[in-house]
Amino acid sequence: MSRDSFLNRHKGKSPSHVRSKKQEAMLAKRGGGRLVPGSGSSYQKGDVKAYNGVYRIEAKTTKNKSFSVTREMVRKIEDAALPNGEMPAIVIEFIDERGNPEMEVAVVPTWLLDVGHA
Repeated sequence: MSRDSFLNRHKGKSPSHVRSKKQEAMLAKRGGGRLVPGSGSSYQKGDVKAYNGVYRIEAKTTKNKSFSVTREMVRKIEDAALPNGEMPAIVIEFIDERGNPEMEVAVVPTWLLDVGHA
């Protein structure tokens, strides 16, 4: 890689796109999980598996003030998690205009809140 291509490697990419790979790697490290090969683009879905040994996570990053979670997103991570004995979660990281993390939240199905209390 040349010096110029190295210096301009993020040119034209949004701060969210640049940050997303870092977010996935940090989540995997923090929870002792593993990154899903190809970030879920093949037969395995989700971005991080076996987070704390029990979660399958779909990681999202946005510089916007809000982020919409769709039914399809929830179903997709549930379909990846449940057959593998994992619990589904969507982790959304809000970043500033420079790509620095400001806040992180997790979205889980409400049935997950009742686990262990039945």
